[in-house]
Amino acid sequence: MSPAARSIDAEPSPRSYAAPEVEVAVLGPVEVRGASRPFCRAAAKELVVYLALHRAGARNDVWAAALWTDRCVAASTIHSTASVARRSLGRSRSGADHLPHAGRRLRLADSVGTDVERFALAAADPDPERWKDALGLVRGRLFDGLRLSDWAVLDGTQAHVEGMVAATALKGAEHFLRRGDGEEAEWMIRRALQISPYDERLYRALLRSAEIMGNRVGLRAAMAELLCVAGEGRFSGSERSADAAPWYARSSIHPKTVALFRELAYGKDP
Repeated sequence: MSPAARSIDAEPSPRSYAAPEVEVAVLGPVEVRGASRPFCRAAAKELVVYLALHRAGARNDVWAAALWTDRCVAASTIHSTASVARRSLGRSRSGADHLPHAGRRLRLADSVGTDVERFALAAADPDPERWKDALGLVRGRLFDGLRLSDWAVLDGTQAHVEGMVAATALKGAEHFLRRGDGEEAEWMIRRALQISPYDERLYRALLRSAEIMGNRVGLRAAMAELLCVAGEGRFSGSERSADAAPWYARSSIHPKTVALFRELAYGKDP
């Protein structure tokens, strides 16, 4: 099992996610829904996010090193950060702390869940409508608003979540494209692109969605968007001319993407 797979509960059981009293939402601007009071310290909120994506918990030295990668922090800072997080989260309906006292290791109680867990639960369902429910949870950039988020890249959590969202969108888009429903496919891909804006597999599905809708403008717009994201400038639409033809020859865009675009835009022999 990869470190990323160990970091988060990728396939939550119904028991582990049934009606959490507090939900940590990271599929967009970070929110802690259901907390007893606002977080008066940014690091305390970010600690809760870290623990929510590491369900087994973490020792104080581990989570402190993850949040403050550039410096060592005093024991008093570690203690006060955990205390503020505990007070802000509050207690469950049973009277227990959402962040229990546990000595040198912190772990969130089962009363706290995440939108990532909810996404995984819906994405694992065989019903394509549930895949749409999962992608409907995406509100913007992953971990948007966190200041101390390098840990998500370093331990593979971000890549794991991005991969899960992209895989769900791709299987959903494939399902709807087989039915001839380009609009549903495009909606799913657009959701995933908010999380994984550099995944060319998503752009290839976007090209196919535009083609099946007969949207020639959308086809070119999708390629222009990809070229912009890749830092390769604007796409004029005159690439068939002798002067502009080399754009794809010198491009860093994957050959499969270029070939698909040329086939959909011009046929097999542009």
